[in-house]
Amino acid sequence: MEKLIFPEINLSGVKGVLLDIDNTIYHYESCHNYALNILLSQLSTIVSNSKKEVEEEFMKSREKINEQLHGTASSHSRFLYVQLTLEFFLGKTAFYHTLKMEKLYWDTFLSKMIIDDRAFKFINQCNNKKIPICCVTDLTTEIQFRKIVTLKLEDKISFIVTSEEAGIEKPEKKIFDLALEKVKLNCKDVIMVGDSASKDIAGAENLGIQSYLVKST
Repeated sequence: MEKLIFPEINLSGVKGVLLDIDNTIYHYESCHNYALNILLSQLSTIVSNSKKEVEEEFMKSREKINEQLHGTASSHSRFLYVQLTLEFFLGKTAFYHTLKMEKLYWDTFLSKMIIDDRAFKFINQCNNKKIPICCVTDLTTEIQFRKIVTLKLEDKISFIVTSEEAGIEKPEKKIFDLALEKVKLNCKDVIMVGDSASKDIAGAENLGIQSYLVKST
C-alpha cells in the first residue's frame, strides 16, 4: 500500500513551521494516477482515439508546457496540458471540453485525497503549541487552496505561499523569504518539512533553515 513516511520532529525551540503540501501531508501519486486515468479515458472518448494515443500526446503536451514555462507555477497546469492535447487531435481549441476535462481531473483528484495520519498529528501538535504553519508549495494558488480545504485544514494552517504568488518555484530563495515574512520569523526560528530533497530541503538549508524530509513508498 502506498504511504508516506513522515519523520519524527522535535518542536522544542521551534517558533514556526514551513510545510510542503504535495507528497508531504497526503500521498500525491495515488491521487494523480487515479485522476489521470479517468481524464485520459474521457479525452479518448471526446477525440475518438485510443487511450494510449491520447496518453502519448498528453505527455508530449505536458513536456512542452514544462519546458516552455519552466520554473513557474503554470508549468504544472493541467488546463494547458488538456488544451494542447485537444488542439492536436481536434485541430482547434476546444473551449468547452478543456474547461470540463480540467475540472474532471481536479474534482477526481480531490475526491481521493486522504491526509497522512502522522502529518495530521504533527499539524495538531503545532496548533497545540501555538506554532504557526505556513505552507510553502509549488503549483497554482487556487488548487492548493482547494487541497487545504478538502483536507479540512483551513483552520489549522496560518498562511500559504505558492509558486504562483512568488513568481518562482522552490528551491529559490524568494519563496522561502515570503513565507518567513508572513510568519514574521527568521531562518533560525523555523523548520521546513517537505518531500523533495532538491526543492524543499536544499532550498531551506541554503538559507540555514533546519529541514526534515518526508519519504514515500
